[in-house]
Amino acid sequence: MSENEPIVIKNVSQYIDEVDMLYMLYCDKEVNSELLFRGQTVDLPLIPKIGRLNLRKKTDSKIKTEKLILDEFRRGILPLSEFKPENNWDLLALAQHHGLPTRLLDWSCSALIGLWFAVCKPPVINKYGKALNGIVWVFAPTSTDYRTDTTTADPLNNNITKVFKSTIISKRISAQSGVFTVHKILDSDGFVRFENNKVFKKKLIPIHIKGEDFASIRKQLSILGINNASVFPDIDGFCKNLEWRYSKLEDEKF
Repeated sequence: MSENEPIVIKNVSQYIDEVDMLYMLYCDKEVNSELLFRGQTVDLPLIPKIGRLNLRKKTDSKIKTEKLILDEFRRGILPLSEFKPENNWDLLALAQHHGLPTRLLDWSCSALIGLWFAVCKPPVINKYGKALNGIVWVFAPTSTDYRTDTTTADPLNNNITKVFKSTIISKRISAQSGVFTVHKILDSDGFVRFENNKVFKKKLIPIHIKGEDFASIRKQLSILGINNASVFPDIDGFCKNLEWRYSKLEDEKF
C-alpha cells in the first residue's frame, strides 16, 4: 500500500495487521506509548457532541449550555450512579459515557473496541441507496499531548485541547478502555475539528471500513467477545446483546 493510499479493511484480521504496523511505526518511538482509537459508523467531523447541538435558544452559548446541563446532571445522578464524581473531570467523564453532550470526545485504548463502534449499527444509506463507509480514527499522541494537571485545572475553563485519562468513574469507562480528548471552546462558540488541529492532524490515521462489510466484521468481533454486553456491562447492554443474538439487523444476511 502506497503512502498516499487510504487504508481500507474488510475483516478483523486485516484490521489487526494494519494496527500492528501502526504500532511499529509510532509506538516504538520513545515519546509514544500507545495508540488511541475512535470508531464512527460514518465519517463525520471530530467535534464534541456539545458542538453539534442545535440549541433551543439561539442566544445561549455552548459554554453556558454545557454548564446548565452539567449542573442538572450533578443534581440528579446521586441515586442513579454507582460512583460519586469527586470533581468536574469525573463529572464530565461520567456524563459523556452516558450520552450527555460535553466538550469531551470519546476514544479507546482498545483497537477492537474502536472497530466495534464503527460497525455496531448498520451503515448509513445515502440518497442514492449506497452504504456509506465507516471509519476508525487512530491517534498517536505523544507525552506532551496529555492533560496532567487535573488537580489544579478545571475542564470547564479549558483553554487548550488535550488527551484526558479520567478516574474509572463507571463500568463503561473500564469496559471500553475509555480515554477522552477535552476540547477548547473557541471565543466564537465553536470548535476546531480535531482532524484539522495543527497540533494533532499529523498524528491521526484514518482506517476505512466499507458499509457492505459491517455485518461480517460485527459477527467476527462478537466471536472475539466484543459486543453490546461486553462494551456496555449493564442491563441495557446485556439486553441489546440478547436481542441481537436472536434477531438480525437490517444489513445482516446470515
